Amino acid sequence: MVYLLSFARLSTPNDKQPTPRCHVDPTREQHTLGSLGTGGVMYGNGTIVSGPLESLIDLLMPGNVEEFDQDYVFSFLLSARFFIRSYELLGKLLESIPEPEPLERIVPLLGVWTRMFPYDFRDERMMNHVKHIVARCADTKLANVVPQLLCALLARLTELENHEEELRSYQSTVDNKTESISWPTATQLAQLLCRIERKLAKNVGPEEFVQCSPNLLKDPNREDFTPKLASAGNFSGGTSGAGHATSLDGKKTCNLESYLEWSARLRLLVANEILKCRNILDRNKQFELWSGAAQYCLLVGNYNSATAILESFDLPPVARLQVTWSKLSSTTSQQLDCMQRHAEGCGSLWSKQTEQHGNGSTDGRRSVLQSTLTDGSSKPSTSGSSASVATGSGVTRSTSNEWVVIPVFVDIIKLALKAREDCCVR
Repeated sequence: MVYLLSFARLSTPNDKQPTPRCHVDPTREQHTLGSLGTGGVMYGNGTIVSGPLESLIDLLMPGNVEEFDQDYVFSFLLSARFFIRSYELLGKLLESIPEPEPLERIVPLLGVWTRMFPYDFRDERMMNHVKHIVARCADTKLANVVPQLLCALLARLTELENHEEELRSYQSTVDNKTESISWPTATQLAQLLCRIERKLAKNVGPEEFVQCSPNLLKDPNREDFTPKLASAGNFSGGTSGAGHATSLDGKKTCNLESYLEWSARLRLLVANEILKCRNILDRNKQFELWSGAAQYCLLVGNYNSATAILESFDLPPVARLQVTWSKLSSTTSQQLDCMQRHAEGCGSLWSKQTEQHGNGSTDGRRSVLQSTLTDGSSKPSTSGSSASVATGSGVTRSTSNEWVVIPVFVDIIKLALKAREDCCVR
């Protein structure tokens, strides 16, 4: 029995085309919570929840192309990795269509597959199946459609290779950097962090959450926790730990680990920039710079960078700077305590922001957050509490096109690993 993971698809700020709405099979509308459909498929509120592998595979290519459901395809292609390898699945789908029959049913599936899971096609066995599809479509009306899909796939894979090459170049030089950094304003710094976050998030494939090691977050609270950037060839499929469920497909990318490493490096960078200052005045300036950047990141929805900055203030070497903390201005101290109440765990703050985001009200989100950040009723903080920094200096009013919700990435991984275990245990 295959249980479908309920991971939501994340759209990036660079997505230029909205995902088209798919026609929903009218027979699904008749199914209520927990009802059993044809072939042992279990439905819940009109949505497929689980079923035998063969029955779910049959639903990938409905007889009527208008009934093609992209949401189901995404959930199945993600969940099926625990039970069948991607190239085996594509081969099984090809075998189900006799040679003389046209491939009109499989081409839409291939289009969704290449767009949602392009990294699967780094496997030569997958590309062999694709070549077979191209050959069978050569003299049909699909002859012009398939090349367009392959061009888009090639562009995405080329973009990934360039991204990985860029990451490797950073890895080879960053450890030898010793010169001082000339920092911009807090607003400019926050905008730079947002661009970095968007680029890193864009290249994380959804399949990486089911292919990653269950020990990826073994000890995230360690001060020196910095996941090492590994080559794609070092990852293996199958079981990576006793009692843990992992994808049968080998991991072909390291974007997930790169994103975690970025967050860890940002925490250490902020702490190092504060600690290397020789006098209290310079340290206070660094506090104001990074707290201002954290505030701006929260205002535009970049929770990952904001949380990393705020957590760096709670590292023991920074928290021990009692004299520096006591010399902070009253405004900064009040904003520190306000941030501590609202950003700890991103609980109520995240709920308010996402609720407003769902309603399409960016002005409402901005007013909610700004009202909390300017609340000065709390007692000034003199210790390095976790997630407790924000300041108004250097932060300007953000425009609507700067808004983007980037959640705390570690929390997303925790939820994904939990859903992965639940899917396989059931």
